[in-house]
Amino acid sequence: MNILVTGATGFMGTYLVSRLIECGHMVRALVRDEAKARRVLDKSCEIFVGDVEKEETLIGCCENIDVVYHMAALMGHDSPSPEAFEKFRKVNVYGVTNIIREAKKNNIVKFIHISSTAALGLQKIIKVNEETECRPYTPYQVTKREGELCVLDEFRQSGFPAVVIRPSMVYGPGFKGDFLTLAKVCKSGWFPKIGRGANLSPALYITDLVEAMVKLIDKGKAGEIYMLSSKESYTLSETAEIIGRVLNKKIRFIYVPRNLAIMGAGILEFICKQLGKRPPVTKRNIQSVSTDRIIDISKLSKELEFEPCISLEIGLPKTIRYFIEQKYL
Repeated sequence: MNILVTGATGFMGTYLVSRLIECGHMVRALVRDEAKARRVLDKSCEIFVGDVEKEETLIGCCENIDVVYHMAALMGHDSPSPEAFEKFRKVNVYGVTNIIREAKKNNIVKFIHISSTAALGLQKIIKVNEETECRPYTPYQVTKREGELCVLDEFRQSGFPAVVIRPSMVYGPGFKGDFLTLAKVCKSGWFPKIGRGANLSPALYITDLVEAMVKLIDKGKAGEIYMLSSKESYTLSETAEIIGRVLNKKIRFIYVPRNLAIMGAGILEFICKQLGKRPPVTKRNIQSVSTDRIIDISKLSKELEFEPCISLEIGLPKTIRYFIEQKYL
């Protein structure tokens, strides 16, 4: 098949492009930086220079294309503000509608929209699935949900062949993310244990994400949302201990009451706001990390006939060794 990938030079995009080419597909990458694309993507990948924020630059990107993977997105932990919402909407909402308009000019057979479990926001229930009511709060969370709704509205109104997949936190060699922050904390040998809960969280290894996305071409049903995460959720303590073993550090845990941590983060937010700086941690960060999350992926497992196979015990050491090789630690 002929496939267009937006966000192709990002962490997930580079892995996906390589896998699609391995599977024998022709891949066209929509990129803003042609030099970077030539540097990081397979030489057989066709390059199309454009920007999802600028509709006029997208003309022709979907010509002779069968499948579109829309991965281009703006990520971040910005706090709510009119400016932040507008910044994120330019990519995560308006960018979605722009690429949909271009795709609709062509007879594509599948539009695969990569969203995020972040669209759910913080939940009071531990186990969530596709039917769980979304409660987004931050600009990233809100705009990822709005992007989903743009895609699903097109399906309902015109039969646009769109599928939405919501991966949980994705990690692996090639990406820094939250695990680099955790690794830097673990390097000291001390790790804060916030609250009395387990602090359960899923973590999806990059190759598991890519394999599931490839299966969406044939098995994903138009108009559906699919949750995707690791088969298990892991406690923050388990995560820290895995990192400690790779770093040859014995991790000692320091108990911090949840309310105290939230209050401290709130004070830090206030101080940073007065100084015009971004806080290193927010109340929302603390609430998120101390909230247990288990994601039900039974719908995806059944309909795509796929099970993630890379556990944290296997994937995280590879990632930490990558950090060491790149001298991030």
